[in-house]
Amino acid sequence: MELITSENYHKYKNNNTCLAIGAFDGLHKGHQLIIDECKKLAAQANIPSGVLSFEPHPLKIIPGHNPPPSIVSRKQKISILEKMGIDYYFEQQFNREFADLTAVEFVKDILVDKLKINTVVVGSDFRFAKNNEGNVELLNDMAEIYDFKTNIISQLHDNDDRISSTRIRRLLKNGRIKKAEQLLGRPYQICGKVVHGKKVGRKLGYPTANLNLESNYAIPPYGVYAVKVYFNNDIYYGAASLGRNPTFDDQKFSFEIFIIDFDKNLYDKRICVDLVEFLRPEINFAGPEELKEQMRKDVLYTRKILC
Repeated sequence: MELITSENYHKYKNNNTCLAIGAFDGLHKGHQLIIDECKKLAAQANIPSGVLSFEPHPLKIIPGHNPPPSIVSRKQKISILEKMGIDYYFEQQFNREFADLTAVEFVKDILVDKLKINTVVVGSDFRFAKNNEGNVELLNDMAEIYDFKTNIISQLHDNDDRISSTRIRRLLKNGRIKKAEQLLGRPYQICGKVVHGKKVGRKLGYPTANLNLESNYAIPPYGVYAVKVYFNNDIYYGAASLGRNPTFDDQKFSFEIFIIDFDKNLYDKRICVDLVEFLRPEINFAGPEELKEQMRKDVLYTRKILC
């Protein structure tokens, strides 16, 4: 997959692109349905497949709104799209100038003139252009004017509720990580760079990787989780503490992972962590020895369910 940012759209030379458009801020099963349809149509017509999405999240730029917590970081988004087999990822910088484009300007100047669309695939709730003036009805009208095809995908539902990023964030907040995994089509994953911490785990015999998160992730309830850890294309297992370490009166949020049977140096390395199962809530222990004993039990249980 080739990544083309908006300042480089002029370098794109292909014609007749089949393009899926959306914020795709969760890349959940509903988003995957749209992208898979784009891939299918592109293969049938023997034309390139592409995804057009936005960086940063549009609500970070639009006045009066706050961006929601992330389900995937930018790096994860690119990685997932690549694994899905998309030919091109067009990353549109979402700034005030772009937000002020009219529907005609967005369709003609970007979709038709720069990305040379043959077909556009979007969800039925797709909105675009200044003040969200564009919708699928207007897109269909403009397709006739500018001679391209549209494919509108109905929203995907699960148990009569629409699969959406908002719903997944709510599930994560309420600790329903298995249900969130079901709607995502994959485990909920948090990525970041390993940084130096207070080395409390090392002193207790359970050295942990302290993660500096690479995005403002949606955070599930504080506690200990059984996790899978991805590093250098290898998979490891571990127990992760997500919270504030109340035993040591630490008010700063941290995400620390003890990786089972692992002794490599991870400082300044990027790792990704799947939250597999919630083990227990955060506990304020009487002291280090009591915490150490509980960590031993956490690791034993993690071994039992993952290893």
